[in-house]
Amino acid sequence: MAPTSKAQPSRKGKKAWRKNVDVQDIHAGLEAKREKEVLQGTDEDFVIDNEGDNRKTHGSKLKSREILENKSKVPALVSRQVKHKVSKKQAKQLMALAGRLNTDSKLKTRLDKDGIIRGKNVDVWADEEEVAQPDSYKKSAFKAYMPATKAPKTMAHAPLALTVSTTEVGLVHAGKSYNPELGSWKDLIDREFNAELSLEMKRQAMEEHQKRIQHLIETLDDKEIDTSGDEAPEEEVEAAEDEDEETKYKLSINERTELKIKTKTKRNKEAAHKKRMELQAKLTDLKKQINDLLKLEDIQKEVEVKESQIKKKAPKKYFRHGKSDVTFKPIEVKLSDELTNSMRSVKPEGNLFYDHMHKLQASGQIEARVPVVKKRKYARKFTEKWSYKNFK
Repeated sequence: MAPTSKAQPSRKGKKAWRKNVDVQDIHAGLEAKREKEVLQGTDEDFVIDNEGDNRKTHGSKLKSREILENKSKVPALVSRQVKHKVSKKQAKQLMALAGRLNTDSKLKTRLDKDGIIRGKNVDVWADEEEVAQPDSYKKSAFKAYMPATKAPKTMAHAPLALTVSTTEVGLVHAGKSYNPELGSWKDLIDREFNAELSLEMKRQAMEEHQKRIQHLIETLDDKEIDTSGDEAPEEEVEAAEDEDEETKYKLSINERTELKIKTKTKRNKEAAHKKRMELQAKLTDLKKQINDLLKLEDIQKEVEVKESQIKKKAPKKYFRHGKSDVTFKPIEVKLSDELTNSMRSVKPEGNLFYDHMHKLQASGQIEARVPVVKKRKYARKFTEKWSYKNFK
């Protein structure tokens, strides 16, 4: 029996029709509906309340409020409201400020009230108008200043520059080079040595002074009392005894008056002495004038030299801008064994940032600062523990 092939199903049946129908729009609509129900929900299931409940919610009271609450049926006493009266003095001051006080001069009160407000506008920055003055006033007016009789000392001094050029401040000594010349290197060492020597001498002098003071404090004996003055001579003792006897038996309480009448001889002596002193003063003045005349040429030369030479002060190297001084850099000197002959063997030293900051501070362009240590707000107290006292 020959094999039979499976028959192909009919394409016009109900099954084939369902397979070939396009239902994408329906599925999309159903998905959108489901998503809307999940996210928003239906209006029938959910209601938005915008008004709220009319019933008031009473929260729980605090225990402290409940204790302090007035639960008595008798009402509390209420203080009588008293109007704050204004005294006559205050009312007078207020009326004067308002310009309504009836004083002797009504013009004065009016000016006090609105004289500045309603005054004429004046341009402060404009040039002042010169008021024309009569010639009679200029002739009769006296000078309000006295001409100087002596020139100030600063007129002979050189003018002081307000700023220092950056080239002066930033100029580096030639001896600080990596391969300096022998002369400049020695000059730098001598300069730094002299500066440090002066500081060291001052420090040693201060230490010696402090040691001397400490030695005096240690050797000083406060108990040593000079007893030599206790024993007075016999004559003074006798004179004191006589005075005591006189004061004991005298009739008057007042002190004894002494006659101070000058005699004729005494007056003549005083007059002669006065004349002698006047003549001596005149003679000294004449001698001084004669000596000045003899030295006139020398004095004139000295005056000419002083006038020709202007006193020149050394210019300030550092200008302080702020409270603290400029922080000086450490010594930058190399010894003979530290000098190098080539640029390759040079080691980087120093800090360019610190050098630049020092240059700006020395020239007065920025303020010099000092690190401030933070202090404690309250001093630290050391106390003993009380645990041993509370021990039972």
